[in-house]
Amino acid sequence: MAPRKKSNTRLTISIALFVGALIASFLMSYVSNKDEKYWVAVLPIAAGAQIQQSDLGYVSVSLGSSSSRYLSSKFSPIGAYSHRSIAVGEIVFSQSISAKPVRSLNEQVSVSIRAVDIPAQVATGEFVSIFQIHDQKNGEQSAEPSLVLRDAFVVSIDRKGSNFGGEAALTISIRHELVSDLLAATTQGRLVAVRTHE
Repeated sequence: MAPRKKSNTRLTISIALFVGALIASFLMSYVSNKDEKYWVAVLPIAAGAQIQQSDLGYVSVSLGSSSSRYLSSKFSPIGAYSHRSIAVGEIVFSQSISAKPVRSLNEQVSVSIRAVDIPAQVATGEFVSIFQIHDQKNGEQSAEPSLVLRDAFVVSIDRKGSNFGGEAALTISIRHELVSDLLAATTQGRLVAVRTHE
């Protein structure tokens, strides 16, 4: 009788270990696949911009092993600075923001441009290059268009005034040292926005 009792004990232990392994596997799978909340951009954010509450929202997703690379809702990025442009719908990458501003902090500048000189397809969050064109007047010698800015981030476009005066307000985010060049270009000729394709 002793050998049979010993065999039953081993069988019971084996079954208990098997069931325990199944439960542990299930719990690990459940925890790893559980959705968590992460910060996501609801508005386009320019590189160098300080992040506002209105720029972000939450999204519940399961990122698995990549979760540590993205900013959880447990941490607030409000008031931080973006190191690169963040598109609408993009989950905020931890390495893309910092509590300190980048060395070359971007500034927002609004300029008036003829509505026909802004491509209709240009939308907020895209990039445009700005050229200066000198219209030929009174027999003056024509001048070649000159590049003023390359890859300026479009913060907003207000086309409401284009129905009346033919002008639209284009707000772009550019490096601080380029602001004076842009404003100087507005005093002569006209500005033309060219859509930048990636």
